[in-house]
Amino acid sequence: MARAPSTRDTLLSTFTAIAIGEIGWTVYLGVSLPRHYVANHWDLAWVGMDTAQVALLLLAAWAAWRRRAVLIVYACASGTLLLVDAWFDVTTARYSDIDQSLWFLLIELPLAAMMFWVARRIYLRLVSSAVAEDRQSRATLHSGWGSRDAPTD
Repeated sequence: MARAPSTRDTLLSTFTAIAIGEIGWTVYLGVSLPRHYVANHWDLAWVGMDTAQVALLLLAAWAAWRRRAVLIVYACASGTLLLVDAWFDVTTARYSDIDQSLWFLLIELPLAAMMFWVARRIYLRLVSSAVAEDRQSRATLHSGWGSRDAPTD
């Protein structure tokens, strides 16, 4: 008898299907997009990207100040936007502006790495404290504090 698909199975299938679809879309764009294009809202695109970066960096600062676990999300999102910004700084720069883009690259890549490092560090601290708390509660429960099913040695 076949088992019903779990949430994990559904997510795995969905993410895989999306990734395969994205491969096809990327190939299509690669062969069909024009090499040169004038964007009508170029300023809005860049200001919007930078505004999102500022907002996420401020949210990360707030979460660090308040010692909130949501810092993991804000740090990952900030790091991702910094990587995207660095990518577009370099790939959309004119040849005459490439040196300026490289300077930003030297700032944005280490800052992105730092944001991912912060997220990882906070995640590992949360996991280790949760494991320690779980061990403490098990020791307490197994000693007969609040559990009818605890062994009575």
